[in-house]
Formats: sequence, C-alpha cells, structure tokens
Amino acid sequence: MDYQEFADAYGGEYGVRITLIQQDGTVAADSEALGSLENHDNREEVQEALKGVTASARRYSETMRAQTFYTAVPVHTPDFQGVLRVSVPMAELNSLTAELLRTVLAALVFICIMALLMADCFSRYLIRPLDEVTKAAEEIAGGNYGGKIHTQQNGEIGRLAYTFNEMSQTLRIHVDRLERRNRELEAMLCSMDSAVAAIDDLNTILFYNDGLVKLTGTGTRNLTGQALYSVIRNSLVFDVVDGVRKRGDSFVQEGRINNGQERYIRVMGTPLHELEDKNLGVLLILEDITEIKKLENMRSDFVSNVTHELKTPLTSIRGFVDTLKNGAIHNEKIAMKFLDIIDIESERLYHLIQDILLLSEIESKKDYQIEFCEVNQVIGEVIELLEPKKSEHTQLVFHPQAYVKPYPCNRNRIKQLLINLVDNAIKNTEVGQVQISCYSSDKELHLEVSDTGIGIKEDALPRIFERFYRIDKGRSRKQGGTGLGLSIVKHIVEMYNGNIQVVSRPNEGTIFTVTLPY
Repeated sequence: MDYQEFADAYGGEYGVRITLIQQDGTVAADSEALGSLENHDNREEVQEALKGVTASARRYSETMRAQTFYTAVPVHTPDFQGVLRVSVPMAELNSLTAELLRTVLAALVFICIMALLMADCFSRYLIRPLDEVTKAAEEIAGGNYGGKIHTQQNGEIGRLAYTFNEMSQTLRIHVDRLERRNRELEAMLCSMDSAVAAIDDLNTILFYNDGLVKLTGTGTRNLTGQALYSVIRNSLVFDVVDGVRKRGDSFVQEGRINNGQERYIRVMGTPLHELEDKNLGVLLILEDITEIKKLENMRSDFVSNVTHELKTPLTSIRGFVDTLKNGAIHNEKIAMKFLDIIDIESERLYHLIQDILLLSEIESKKDYQIEFCEVNQVIGEVIELLEPKKSEHTQLVFHPQAYVKPYPCNRNRIKQLLINLVDNAIKNTEVGQVQISCYSSDKELHLEVSDTGIGIKEDALPRIFERFYRIDKGRSRKQGGTGLGLSIVKHIVEMYNGNIQVVSRPNEGTIFTVTLPY
C-alpha cells in the first residue's frame, strides 16, 4: 500500500493534514510536507498514541507555519503499525467556533421572536371564546358539522364549549355514516352492468344508474322524476311492474327491446318496502342477455352441426358393416372395397374429432409452451408435409427472406395455422400455384398464403370462418375436409391478438393475410 497516496487522497478530500508515523517515530507519509520530515517520537500526542491512547495537542507547526491543533490515534493493521495524526490550523477552528456562536445567537433571536408571537396568539385565543362559539354555530348552520371550540377556560364557558363539541362530533358521525352509505349505494349501482331503476306507485323514477342510460340511449339528461313510460316504451317492462304489484313478490320475464338495435333483456322486478311493510314502489333490474342468447344459439348450432357431421360417417360405416355381415364379406373384391370405404370414413371421423378437440383447446386460450419460433423453419416443415398432397399441375412456392424475427408462441399452434391455410389452398388449386410469404417488422409478423385456384364468392366471404361452413359441401367432403380448418385458424390468430384478412375472386384465386403482433 502507498502511504503517501493514502495521505494525499484523504487529506485533500477532508481538507486536513494527515501524517502517518511509524512506531520508531519515523514519518511514513505526510499530506502537506514536500520533503522528508524529522523523527516525531518526541511529539507528546505521538508518544501517547504509541502507548495506545488517543491524544491531542496544540502548538506552533514549522511545516504549516501556524498555530495547529493535533490529534493522534494508534493504528494496528496488517500493513501498518504506528500512529495516524490529523492536524488542523487553529485559525480554521477559531473560524468554526465563531460561526457556531453566530448560529446560536441567530437561533436565540428567532426563538425570542417566535415566543413573542406565540404569546400574542395565546392571549388572543384566551380572550375570544365567545366569538369562537358564535363562529362554530354558524359553521354548523352552514353544514360543517365537524367544527370544534378549542378553549382551556373553565366555568360556564368551558362547559358550553365541551357540550358544543360533543354535539358537533355526534352530528359529524351521523352525517358521515349517511354519506358513506350513499356513496356505497351509488358505487354499487354505477358498477353494475345491469340497468337499475326504482319507481314509485305512479311509475315515476326515484333513482337509477348509468346502466339504464346505456340500455335506453337517453343521453345525459336527468331521469330522476321522469315517468318510466317516457324512458322505456316496452310492454315487457310494464308487464313485470304489473306482475310485482299483483303478486307482491319478485317477478321475472325475458324478451326483446329495440332502441336502435334489437337486444334481449331479462327484467326482474322486486317490491320496495319501508319499515312496517309500507310499500314505496318497485325496483327494476334490466339485464342485457344478448350475448348469452348468442352463445346459446351458437352452442345449439354447434351441437347440431357436430351431430350431423358425426352421423354421416357413422351411418356410412354401419351400413357397410351390415352389408358385410349379410354376406358381402364372402366376396373378397366387394369386401375389400367396403373395408376401404369404412377406413376412409373412420379416418374422416378421427380427423373430425381431433379438430373438435383442438378447437376446444384453442378456445380455452391457455398456452404454456411459449418459445421463440423460427417461422421460416416451420414453413419448411409444412411444405415438406403437404408436398405429396398437391397435384402434379400445382406448384408450391416459398422464397424465404434472409432474416425473420423469431416469434414467441407455441410452435405447434403456428404450424397448425399454416397447415390449414396451405392445405385449403392446395385443395382449391388443381392447376396453378400456391405461394407462401413471410416477413417481419419491429412490431409485427406477417404471413401470407395465396393461390390461383377456384376462389370464393363474395357473399360467402363473411362466413368462411364459421364452424362447419363449407362453400362447396360436396367438394369439401370428397377431399376429406371437416369444415373446421379456417375456424381453427381464426381462433389461433385471436389467441395471439392478431388479425386475419382474406381477399378472393372466383376463378382467380384467394389471398389470406395473417398479422401477429410481437
């Protein structure tokens, strides 16, 4: 360790003179001396420090040419055995002492001024208790129930102030309780998706929430005090109101409401009772169940379609099995033909079930196998897989870009998406070309599958992503399609918050463009 560097560094940082003295009195380093120094074993503070005691001294320094204050401490480290001495000119210490004295005097002046001000305020406080009582009463009259009188006086004025404060506190508690309950009620009503309205016996709206405004499209006008009929002109709502009043109990009905667009609603009515069963009116809750109805219809259609799609191959299989059992099995040529058909139908049934399970899995939107996928490599695997399926008059073209930013996804999902798009393009292009394109930007991955096949009619484009929808049912079944391929594609794209677009012209071809955000 360089002792001189240590002394120079810390002496400069703290603005003091640092001297390192060995046990024999030899000066190892000094932050102020330019040359060598004499032996310091005769310095009183050094002698005390060598004995293991921290010591201080004051004397004239030849090196610093000024009266100096010294402090020495013993140092015992693996690298150094001796004394570390710090010295400061007395002029600096005197300057600090003077600064401290000035600070103390300023503080005393400030404290005296503050004491005078506080004494003045305290005296004013003592002589104005009656004025405070008057002001506090005026605040309560103005609605400020939390005002208090602060006085230390006893006697009648003190008791008056105490009683007044108790009354103010009690009023504040009750008002806070009422305001909190009103806020809670208002928050509950506003946070409800359903429309809520309370009406009296004359069908006048007592209160309502934002859901009623959204459902009825009444804008920003205040509905309190308005007649219910002027807000909702729907027989279903008034049937529920009449039902509640006749039965004296809750009543529920479902139906349609049309306010610019047709919606399905569920209306539930409940009687409003005050204490002692006094009837105040009717509470109405109108729930928009349009999406639920749509889901029910979709579920019904899906079950119907699945049943139909499963029934067709099963009926075919059972028919050929019965034919074989009734004697056709003994004719080897006919038996093999029927077995081939049964095999084809069984495979179709297997693919249909696999697609249904895959679609259900994708709809759950739970995907834990996320990795950075090299999309060009996946496209190469898809081409290798589907190359045998194309006709000899169809070209499968892919010109990979030099670099495509890896996409974080489930590799199997992207592969399934490409397989369905390319397989559809091959099936619809008996003569021509199927081309795959892939490129990336900073924020998006772009996939494009185009063909020069039979194309899609314009009126069919909006429905091609529906489950089991087929443009040409006979052609699709003949080629082994399940009718779920494009639906699977759409759900995979939605899983990654992407977008899919299709452009097609009959007898010219189709282009599917998929955009997936990074």
